[in-house]
Amino acid sequence: MSWTLDYTPTERQSILHSVKATQILYGGAAGGGKSHAVRMDAIMACLENPGCKAYIFRKTLPEIEDNHITPLKTMFIPEDVASFSETKKALNFTNGSQIRFCFSEDDATIHKFQGAEIHWLGPDEAALMTPYQLRFLISRVRLGGWKPVQEGYFPRIIFPSNPGGPSHSFLKRKFIDASPPMTYFYDKSTASKENPRGWKSIFIPAKMDDNPHIDKAMYSGAFTGMAPEQARALRDGDWDSVVGAALFNLSRETHMLRPFTPPRHWTHFSAIDWGTYKPFSIGWYAISEGATLEAKDGWPERYLPPGALVRFSEWYGWNGEPDTGCRLESPAVARTWLAREEEMGLPPMDFRVGDSQMWAQMDGPSVVERMREATQGRVLLRQGRRDRRANYAEFIARLGVAQHDNGMMAPMFFATQNCEHFWRTAPGLLLDANEPDKGPATRGQEDHVYDCVSFAMSMRPIITTMAQRREMEYDEFAARHNVRRGYDPYAT
Repeated sequence: MSWTLDYTPTERQSILHSVKATQILYGGAAGGGKSHAVRMDAIMACLENPGCKAYIFRKTLPEIEDNHITPLKTMFIPEDVASFSETKKALNFTNGSQIRFCFSEDDATIHKFQGAEIHWLGPDEAALMTPYQLRFLISRVRLGGWKPVQEGYFPRIIFPSNPGGPSHSFLKRKFIDASPPMTYFYDKSTASKENPRGWKSIFIPAKMDDNPHIDKAMYSGAFTGMAPEQARALRDGDWDSVVGAALFNLSRETHMLRPFTPPRHWTHFSAIDWGTYKPFSIGWYAISEGATLEAKDGWPERYLPPGALVRFSEWYGWNGEPDTGCRLESPAVARTWLAREEEMGLPPMDFRVGDSQMWAQMDGPSVVERMREATQGRVLLRQGRRDRRANYAEFIARLGVAQHDNGMMAPMFFATQNCEHFWRTAPGLLLDANEPDKGPATRGQEDHVYDCVSFAMSMRPIITTMAQRREMEYDEFAARHNVRRGYDPYAT
């Protein structure tokens, strides 16, 4: 039987079907025809490459049925070409190819696809899945012994997605920040011994203007009642607009500082959010006494008001994959913690703050005890406040810009540019949908740096001037050496 697929793609859909890349981010704005395009790409891949195993995912069963299975059933496909199995939710082709329509509501249920060999993958509305789910599915993509007819197209992963969702930052970093649109690049995170450059990748933007099959005036009018950032994300495909961002008032323009070394007399301390299988986050902080950071190397002059918290350095314990720990044991972390401070030439820490869970004892010494023993008592921790609601309120308040006694406008929190993991993870954190007053959702997000900063903010440390620091050092010296008052330890 002679049969031709009834499909006339738009210009952007044609580009999607023609590119030879392993990873493709397609879309950005609502109304770009993403779901239809990814489904048709799967069908064409299966028709032209016998034995192709394709998987299309959505987060829930109703979504996969409404967005893919129901439209598929309206298509005419002869039985000698393919037939749909309702029980297996699969389109089975007579040439041995198959498209499975799947869903995974959370990180736990994604493991039922552990044994899958995926040649073609399409996680539709990818940003609504978690980074863990996407990384897990990517790990299942391989050819095995299968030989496709089309060279250069496989393995093939298409991420149709709008901005916003748990994987917004994951996709933005992987595609938007990596290369301009419509430009091939190689994803170094997928590099291997066999493929040292990594997978060939591309971002293909698609907006409603690219889709002649929708009423643009009616479709765009649906965004008028939304929050501005949500409207920009869906209408314009703006990946810099984070929908539902927990730290909605955080911006690089306002809160990012050039790297600098804080004055030694300022209060210095460090904080840690502990993790083994998940990353740990250690941050070094200083409390401003009220100072102006001079302009330098293109950076503008910045006013740091008294009491402002500055995160000026960090150590993130990951293995190079987002939200995956390096599994370094606590004694080694504690010793390296001190070694890094010596390398940076920092003054002795006034105190250290730790995640309260570090005091938990599981049939043996706690993490805090192990760290103290490994450093002969040099790493002593205070418990950070683990009140999510109070910590979030403190965070938002410190990010707010206010007028100070000298008339200057400035926030009460800053992070330097070299704190790359703060700037990588914090801006994309989403509010807890059930309890937004508690700040970022605790599941499915890389919130370890956020927690580290929250513990630091909860301490409300003292402010020191140079005179106060000198007096404190004198009192400490006098007590240690039992000298009379009036003795100058700095005298020569």
